[in-house]
Amino acid sequence: MVEIEEHGSKEMVNVDKTSTSRSIFSIFSQADAIDYCLMALGCAGAIADGVQMPMIFFFSSMFFNDIGSNTTYRSLTISSINRTLSLFLYTAVASLGASFLEAYCWTRTAERQGSRMRVRYLSSLLWQEVGYFDLKGPSTSEIVNSVSSDSLAIQDVLSEKVPNFLMCCSHFVGGYIVAFILDWRLALVSFPMAVLLLIPSMIYGRVLLRLARKTLMEYNKANEIAEQAFFAIRTVYAFTAEQRTLAAFSSALKRTVRYGLRQGLIKGFAIGSTGIMFGVWAFMVWYGGHLTANKGSKGGNLYAAGIAIINGGITLGSGLSNVKYFVEAIAVAERMKEVIDRKPAIDLENREGEEMESLKGEVEFREVRFSYPARAETEVLKGFSMKVLACKTVALVGESGSGKSTAIALLQRFYDPTGGKILLDGVEISRLRLKWLRAQMGLVSQEPVLFATTIKENILFGKEDATLDEVIAATKAANAHDFISHLPWGYDTQVGEQGGQLSGGQKQRIAIARAIIRCPKILLLDEATSALDSESERIVQGAIDAAAAGCTTIVIAHRLSTVRNADTIAFVHEGQVIESGTHDELLANHNSRYSSLASLNKNTADVNMNHSSIFSPVTGQSFSSTPNARSFSEGESAFDNGEQDLECKKGKGKHGRRSFGC
Repeated sequence: MVEIEEHGSKEMVNVDKTSTSRSIFSIFSQADAIDYCLMALGCAGAIADGVQMPMIFFFSSMFFNDIGSNTTYRSLTISSINRTLSLFLYTAVASLGASFLEAYCWTRTAERQGSRMRVRYLSSLLWQEVGYFDLKGPSTSEIVNSVSSDSLAIQDVLSEKVPNFLMCCSHFVGGYIVAFILDWRLALVSFPMAVLLLIPSMIYGRVLLRLARKTLMEYNKANEIAEQAFFAIRTVYAFTAEQRTLAAFSSALKRTVRYGLRQGLIKGFAIGSTGIMFGVWAFMVWYGGHLTANKGSKGGNLYAAGIAIINGGITLGSGLSNVKYFVEAIAVAERMKEVIDRKPAIDLENREGEEMESLKGEVEFREVRFSYPARAETEVLKGFSMKVLACKTVALVGESGSGKSTAIALLQRFYDPTGGKILLDGVEISRLRLKWLRAQMGLVSQEPVLFATTIKENILFGKEDATLDEVIAATKAANAHDFISHLPWGYDTQVGEQGGQLSGGQKQRIAIARAIIRCPKILLLDEATSALDSESERIVQGAIDAAAAGCTTIVIAHRLSTVRNADTIAFVHEGQVIESGTHDELLANHNSRYSSLASLNKNTADVNMNHSSIFSPVTGQSFSSTPNARSFSEGESAFDNGEQDLECKKGKGKHGRRSFGC
């Protein structure tokens, strides 16, 4: 729907015209057999609840006819009064049962379907490939709104609006049936006029559906602005951007105000059109008098028929207010159903893949080519080839944007390459079961992501069924146990939003423990220490050395002190490995890119506290440097546009396994 709208409003209207007639069923898309039974019983209750008032009018006509056929009230028989009162009593009892059946069944099925929709929507999103979110996936605010408020809107429609609308419709239809039974001539003449009420409701529903969808999209844009502001509230305060954020939020809401005004005008026109019924009533009084005088019709029948028609029309008019909620729920349900029904290109739940009984950990890239879905015209990897032997360490160095992190993402099958193959122990990874494949890997990135829960729960994210002893062993191996033990609540300490209650080094060590606890055969380190100070880097580096013991390790690094100890160093340039070898082998070739970077790194280490201009033979750009910070022109540095390298020395525990007890 969004893609079509971007090409113009005319195409959007065409989509609405073809989908409106079938989209009403999207509200009930999560119903199962029990829900259909509940809805059937609920419909029966709502219809019975709606017709009870026309039945009262029908029984009243009998009593009025008895009054009209006698000259005095004394001649009324007790049996006639008792008969009418008994019918009223039976109707009341039936109405009580029907109302209970209507309320209970619809509320019960609404809870069931709403809960099922929320779970399936979120689980479907979690199963999608990363490329879906890069290209056209919902934003974070859309996901939160859909799981919370949007699903509740659908639930409210199912529990309240649908049964109320059915009751109103059955009241209208029942009123006309009673009117035809009492005096078919009056009902037949009045019917064309009363049907005029249906025309405004049809226009109301069709126009309001488009407005509801557009309003929903504008609210999502405003929610994104608010979410980003509160997510980075410290940045907003630091740059005094409160007014700017508020202005952007208000601007995003301006269109919703215009759409709301249109909805109000249309709703007022539709509900106001029920006043036609008073004109119909005036006509029926005149025509009923004619029937009584010239056709011998009974006054009780005519009065009850007229009241049934008028009351049914007014009830139907009040039921039109539910149409607004229907179209809003349809817009939400269609969007959620589209996600629920989508089949991911890389299926996380596919159980047909292979699982290796014994994994060595040998990784090979063969002429891999890849472009990100959002930038399909720009090829990131252009024949990327590299082989990593089991239990060896390979360091990837090169400029920013050369494809180093992309290679790691492809190895984890966040994306599939557009060309070439990626092999694990000689088997193409696309043939392996995805959950099993990712379970063999541990990732430590430059910016560790911690969840707003306890330290223990964050570590257990790596292995759900791990015991407390395993958690402690992992933190000891990650050099994190000591600082955790000194916290007031220990492992039950809350880390805060995004780990905001911890320092960078502490967060990094918890992330390493989370990777260690799953005993990965392949360890992926993406600039794991580049954002740390010297002391934190030293501690974290020790944890990385322990984690890398006995693993196949791929390191993205920028500091020579890190990569010099790797078994193989691969220099990546414009999506290709242009040279590889050990530290000494690459230095021996004075014409190599790596040798130029090594010379540059040595010169940088010699500058004093004042900024000195240094020329990069690799990038052809100059930058300034201090012992504690570097200032590069246009944000670029020798290895990766000003980013520091990560130290990762390979170490092995006893028997080539990690020392903490995997």
